[in-house]
Amino acid sequence: MLNYNSIATIYLAQKKSDVPERLSGITVYSLEEALRLLTELRNGGTTFPVVVRIFPGEYELPETLNIGAELSYVSFESYTGKAKDVIISGAIKKTGKKARFNGAECFSAETDGEISDLYVNGRRAEPTRFPETGYFKFADVENRGIGIDDVSKWVALKNKDVKDLTKIEVENATLNFLHYWVDEHTEIESFDKKTGKLVMKDFSRYGMYGEKTESVYYLTNVKSVFGEKGRCYFDKENGKVYYAPRTGEKAAEMHLPRLSRLINVAGTPESRVKNLSFKNMTFAYTRGDRKIFRDDGLNVASDGQAAAGAEGAINLKHAENCTFSGCEFLNYGLYGINVAEGCSSIVITESKFKDGGAGGVKISGADCFGKKEDRTHSIEVSYSEIGGCGKRYMAACGILIGHAYNNKIVHNEIHDLFYSGISVGWVWGYKESVAKNNYIAYNKIYDLGKGVLSDMGGIYLLGSQKGTVVANNLIYNVRAREYGGWAIYTDEGSAYITIENNVCYDCSENCFHQHYGKMNLVRNNLFLKAGAELCRVTRGEMHLSVVFENNLFLADSCAVYGFLAKEHIEFGGVQTRNNVICSATGKDVTVIAGADKKYGFSEAEKLGFENGSVQCVVKAEVLCDGTVEIYGDDVYKYGFTPIDVKKAGINK
Repeated sequence: MLNYNSIATIYLAQKKSDVPERLSGITVYSLEEALRLLTELRNGGTTFPVVVRIFPGEYELPETLNIGAELSYVSFESYTGKAKDVIISGAIKKTGKKARFNGAECFSAETDGEISDLYVNGRRAEPTRFPETGYFKFADVENRGIGIDDVSKWVALKNKDVKDLTKIEVENATLNFLHYWVDEHTEIESFDKKTGKLVMKDFSRYGMYGEKTESVYYLTNVKSVFGEKGRCYFDKENGKVYYAPRTGEKAAEMHLPRLSRLINVAGTPESRVKNLSFKNMTFAYTRGDRKIFRDDGLNVASDGQAAAGAEGAINLKHAENCTFSGCEFLNYGLYGINVAEGCSSIVITESKFKDGGAGGVKISGADCFGKKEDRTHSIEVSYSEIGGCGKRYMAACGILIGHAYNNKIVHNEIHDLFYSGISVGWVWGYKESVAKNNYIAYNKIYDLGKGVLSDMGGIYLLGSQKGTVVANNLIYNVRAREYGGWAIYTDEGSAYITIENNVCYDCSENCFHQHYGKMNLVRNNLFLKAGAELCRVTRGEMHLSVVFENNLFLADSCAVYGFLAKEHIEFGGVQTRNNVICSATGKDVTVIAGADKKYGFSEAEKLGFENGSVQCVVKAEVLCDGTVEIYGDDVYKYGFTPIDVKKAGINK
């Protein structure tokens, strides 16, 4: 009989021989058994904190683990202190058998049912892609309206593009198409080889054509192109998967995921999960397939934005004072962690998110009209790396904050994504929002977009956000496909946000772009190397939209500002003052590019801009670590404060 009053440590191992002798505690041999024992302890009256120390091994979950409030005050941690030693897996592991398929030497495995993700030797295996690179354009679509809601159920493919594919091949493939800020994915209902008409199983989320976008597409899981190294083909009819090995791979350890969620941590408003922690563990090998519906119930091929409806490998609801420290999220299908309604004081620190189907961390609770007990706040993501994600849902963000407040996102390195690095806010326009007092600082954000999607920012902000500060971030190399590769992007209704001490450069459009907003302050930032103006304000409104103050602008190849509405220039909708405007040559630069006219420095002064501003000769050098060194005139004597951008990223 267990002595419930003495068990403070539970050991978890795969077999008895893994456990050293003379350990004080009790040993179990599965996570399910550990949870059952913990429940018994709590039911037996044990209330003190319990540690579950996990010996090295890969622990395959047959089903999602559910942790409720009765399991509060529990810590799960690697026995060795190394995350790589403990893997919590949502997959069945198989050894690939040597085979030959489509004329290529490969490995194969039985799928035991339909799957849509495969990981081989610790890496994601992408499905075959047609064309191998680039995109095709549609010949026609059901709805040729240019409105965003002009959705379609069918498209027509050009015969010259798919002439070498059979009808069955196309119908067994997945159609992937890109437009606006989303990537859409749908199975195929039918394909007419003669007319090129392809009927999708899902409706498009948005219209296929718009003012600034034209859809492009590619097919995945196409049989006849199988053979490219590192890619796979799912033979749905015969229940097999084939994998073409990468150079040097002599064997194939295959993970076929059966779970999309590894752990659900779920309390209730009356009984929250408290003081739960995970330390130095790896969570891996989950599925990414999911059904997506609009609010009206229509099945569609993508979320409205940012893969916002996707869950996580770990999901939290009504939880507080929980911690993830030193954990790794690898080879997962959706987001890594989803912090949902009713959560507070959750800390995610010193962790890694790599090879995710969507993004790293998603945070959102009830909006301002929802129940207060369902609101989410005080979440910290710090000293963590999020990279190489968006492998299945390219529109996902590194960190997505929807309806949440008082959050701290600091000292992270976010890179190698197809959309925004950090996104904050989920209210369009000036309506009331709970997304306030968020602190986004000292993050290193780079290599975003990759020319795939549009309308993105290294840091994307939306709606009224009193008290939100974006400071001391280093953001560079943001590339959009059609429009909108921005470093910092204040989108619709962004208001009362302070943006200061950031270093932003190398963007396909602007370093800073405001769609429309009010009372935003852009102060003491360094902006350089933009594809258009360094800063742009698009929509004009009859109020103060933004103030630019004490910034350092290096404007050798572009204008400083793009003010695209008369309200910006004629009615004082934008104010600029005490800035340092530089060029490497000392030549006069274009300060304002208006809707139909350009203004130099003296002309801008006459219009009432750049009060107290100066012109200088300054050069800049981008160093190998992504930081920027400036030299030339002493810009600091004019009020620009030095920015120690070397502190951005994972630095303690």
